[in-house]
Amino acid sequence: MDYARYIVQAGDTIYKISKAYAVEMAQIIQLNHLKHPDRIYAGQVLLLPVLATHEPTDEEIPEPNFTYAMWLYDAYAGKDSELTAVTTYLYQAVLLDRPEFDALLRPIAYDELQHLEKLALALRHLGVDPRYGSLSSGHWVDWRSNFINYTSELCVLLDINIADEAKAHREYLELAQRIPIPEIQCILTEIAADEERHYYLFCQAKQQYCGECAPGPSLPPCSPPPMYTPIETPETPGTPEMPPNLPGPHEGGKG
Repeated sequence: MDYARYIVQAGDTIYKISKAYAVEMAQIIQLNHLKHPDRIYAGQVLLLPVLATHEPTDEEIPEPNFTYAMWLYDAYAGKDSELTAVTTYLYQAVLLDRPEFDALLRPIAYDELQHLEKLALALRHLGVDPRYGSLSSGHWVDWRSNFINYTSELCVLLDINIADEAKAHREYLELAQRIPIPEIQCILTEIAADEERHYYLFCQAKQQYCGECAPGPSLPPCSPPPMYTPIETPETPGTPEMPPNLPGPHEGGKG
C-alpha cells in the first residue's frame, strides 16, 4: 500500500489528523513510531495508512487534549488500572470464598467499577474513545487478563492490595493537579477519596487476619496516605475547551 504523506500544520494533533482522514490514532502512532504522540510539530512529515489520493473529510473536528487522555487511559485500563482492580478484587472474593472476605472485597470491586465508568465519561469529555487499553511508548496496548493479580496467599494478597491502593491514591491526586479541567478534577479527587478508604479497609483486614502470618513482599509500612483536599479551579490561561456535543463526565453515569 502506498501511504499518504501528511505535513503537520500548526495546531494539529494526532486526534485531529485521525478524524480528518478517518483512520485510527493507534495506526498513525504505530506507523510513524511516535514515542511521544502529543509532541508532533508543524512541518513534521507523517505517513498515513490511506491511499495517497485520499482527501480529508470536511466534518468539524472536536479538539481533545491528547496528553490528558493518555494519562487517563493508564488509570482507566492500563496495567495498574481501575479495570484491573475490578477484576482482581472479584477474583479474590471468589478465590477466598469466605463471607468476611466477600463482604470486604465485593463492595470495593463495585466502587472500582464506578470509578471505571467515571473515567470512561472523562475520556469522552476529552473527545476520545473509552476503549479498554492504554498507550505505552507510543503504541496502543489492549487491556489483558494477565494484568490481574492472581496471588492466592491471604497476607501477601492484602499487602499487595494495600500498596496498590496507596499508589492509586497518590496518582489520582497528582492527576487532579495536572489536569486543569474542573469537571475531571472533581472525578479524580472523588476517586482518590475512595482509594484512601479502601487503603484503610485493607490495612484493618491485614491487622485482623495476618498477625501471625509470614511477612509478604517488602512494602511501605501501613501508615495513612496523605489526606486529599478539593482542588480549586486554576486560573490558567489557555485551558482547553471541551469538545461540543459530547457527554459531560456526570451525564448518564451512576457517579
